[in-house]
Amino acid sequence: MSDADIISAMRRKAGVGRPPPDVQPMSPAKALRLAMAKAAEDTIGLVLQVTKVVEERSAISRLPGQVPDNALLSLLEGPNNAYGLAVWDKNAVSAIVEQQTTGKVLNLPPEDRPPTSTDAVMCSELCNQVLRQFETHVAEIADPPEVAGFHVAAQLREARSIAIAFDDVPYRLYRASVKLGRGGREGEVFFVFPYAAPKPKTMDEGAGDFSSSFQTVVMKSEARLDTVLHRVRLTLSDVTALTEGMMIPIPREALSRVEVRADDRLVSRARLGQINGKRALRVVLCAEGEDDGDELDHAAFGGGDLGMGAGLSGPSDFPALSGMGDLGGGSDDLPPLGDLPAMGDLPPLGGGELPPLGDLPPLGDGEGFPAMGDLPSLE
Repeated sequence: MSDADIISAMRRKAGVGRPPPDVQPMSPAKALRLAMAKAAEDTIGLVLQVTKVVEERSAISRLPGQVPDNALLSLLEGPNNAYGLAVWDKNAVSAIVEQQTTGKVLNLPPEDRPPTSTDAVMCSELCNQVLRQFETHVAEIADPPEVAGFHVAAQLREARSIAIAFDDVPYRLYRASVKLGRGGREGEVFFVFPYAAPKPKTMDEGAGDFSSSFQTVVMKSEARLDTVLHRVRLTLSDVTALTEGMMIPIPREALSRVEVRADDRLVSRARLGQINGKRALRVVLCAEGEDDGDELDHAAFGGGDLGMGAGLSGPSDFPALSGMGDLGGGSDDLPPLGDLPAMGDLPPLGGGELPPLGDLPPLGDGEGFPAMGDLPSLE
């Protein structure tokens, strides 16, 4: 027997009864153990040992009930508008804060209080490092879960906010039991990711859906347009002098200057005419710089004298403000308040009672409105 055979036989005898080396293949649970331990040591020098990792499938309705009291909720933002969640219970949060402020995890029990924004900031760097390490280690698996590209985005104040921020899809939950510090303070940490990556939505599809929906809503909306044939301005004395049968002529030029208004704002001009035996308007868009909100003076329609006699007067007949005297009662032309008649003693407008509605003449083609045959054709 040669020396090589003797050495080979001795090696076989030495290996008899020994178990095979305990080298476990990479898995999500193992990747999370390595990620949390290494991230805690590298980031803040915290001794962190993961004792147990449980992976389960969860729903949006179950997540709020699985969150411990006074836990820190860190919203995770991922690719394609995907959202996840990191949950650190109060023991884990207090250990992380104590390690960064005192250099070690204290033996005192943590304070039972809600986490603050300062706690969230002090835990965010460690959380991001855990996510990066987890992404790196889990990539060694043949079919890795969709956990890449997540980072801390914000803090959720209440567990009920989960239902508002998250879509109603299945989620992958990793529940890790940990020991923190040399004293071995026990804590619990959750990591929640979408079970399947969401499909990216192209901008063209979203814009098309919005455009179609917006057009449908707009086209079904009701729009009201009012037409104004002509406007006149009268003084109060002229208005009170109006009586039944009095004519207010409208200049013929007003037929081509009809106003089309919406919500008392000028939309366009129009010409009054007839088509198919009915009165109609042909819309003419306003010229640039034309009035679009204030009421127009009657002179803008080409009208001059309103034909109501000498009683009517235009704006130029009003006296200047400087000639009206002292408004404080210094002018002798104004009667004292005691000499004014009471409201009940004032005569009715126009010097007599208003006629009942039944006595008014019917609306129709009167002398002041052009007959159908006199209107120009719009065809």
